[in-house]
Amino acid sequence: MTRRYILPLIVTLALACSARAQAPWTLTTADFNTQPTTLKSIDAAGIHVQAAGADAPVVVPFAQFLDVRRTLPPGQTAGKFTLHMVGGDRIGGEPVGLKGNNLVWNNPTVGEISLPMKQLVGITGAKGKLGDARRREDVVTLSNGDTVRGIINDIADGKVSVKTDAGDSDVPLASVDNVGFAATAGGASSAPGFRVRFDDGSSVVAPTLTLAGDKLEIAFTKDAVRSVGLAHVAAVEQVNGPVSWLAARPPAENVYIPFIGSPQSGSAKMNVNWTGDEIRFGTQEFSHGIGVHSYSRLSWALDGTYEAFRTRYAIDTKEPFPKADVTVRILLDGKSVYEQQHVRAGSISPVVLEEIKSAKKLTLEVDYGDNMDTQDRLNWIEPALLKQKPAATQPTPG
Repeated sequence: MTRRYILPLIVTLALACSARAQAPWTLTTADFNTQPTTLKSIDAAGIHVQAAGADAPVVVPFAQFLDVRRTLPPGQTAGKFTLHMVGGDRIGGEPVGLKGNNLVWNNPTVGEISLPMKQLVGITGAKGKLGDARRREDVVTLSNGDTVRGIINDIADGKVSVKTDAGDSDVPLASVDNVGFAATAGGASSAPGFRVRFDDGSSVVAPTLTLAGDKLEIAFTKDAVRSVGLAHVAAVEQVNGPVSWLAARPPAENVYIPFIGSPQSGSAKMNVNWTGDEIRFGTQEFSHGIGVHSYSRLSWALDGTYEAFRTRYAIDTKEPFPKADVTVRILLDGKSVYEQQHVRAGSISPVVLEEIKSAKKLTLEVDYGDNMDTQDRLNWIEPALLKQKPAATQPTPG
């Protein structure tokens, strides 16, 4: 390439990076109020932001902070594989190997990170897709449909090493469609932390982080701190702080009963719709939600930590569902505190807010309507437990 082309290319790339770094942010506080802002820094005091037209930044304490996010152009695909975690987080890249009870994973943006196996669901290739059920054993599914079952000893050097009943087996990663890890108790964490979403669609959770200038320092442990350019960061969200998303909390009960057929377990889809796609309504896309199909019943144990439950709901809009007709219920300790009959496609509910502090169990129910269970795919949108009940719900677009 000649010198006369190099300088314009450098300038173009520099301007593109600058535009990404300066993309406008939207701050959401724990009462779900939003406002456009400029993200200045993050430290032990909280999130430092400056509203448009303000003379100086202000600090939003973590007790009042939900998330800050922006829309970025899609980043470069991060590696050949995607690692899926309990709670719906995923990160692109490639496996480096197993170290004790952790999987070492390399992502181009974050670098090498070590993740506990109990927090992992599986690995997919470019076209691979994980099944719904968590397994009692590790399962490697090949691109031709064959499976290898057993205990994974290692994932490194371009192969998956599996201990099977017939002996050890090495499976080339190039022939793998997906790897499903055996379910482990206690995989989901209730500890406070921060979820960072990147422009490549990846997201990770770490206990602490700081932002100074254009560098976000993500501390997975005190000895594992990774520095990421802010230009690659699409969102920073507090996890298990003033708001706890239901989709990240394992339900005590997860029941699906088709109108014709036997009851099934584990049907609800966390942070995706019933078919595994993004949760949408109109032009809105929601990172947090639960996709279900009638009849569905989900329950969570409560311990008095949170004062209120907040949600919205709507019939899924991936396809036109003119026959959808369901009854939506919210129950506390088995008693209905909210019911809406004949929920149909075409509208999204207002915010539903219920006090839960004295309750021991929260249940979300989607029952059959007038058309049996035909097209009855519903999304619980942003269902969450709130440590403090807001004084009033804010108007929301329909």
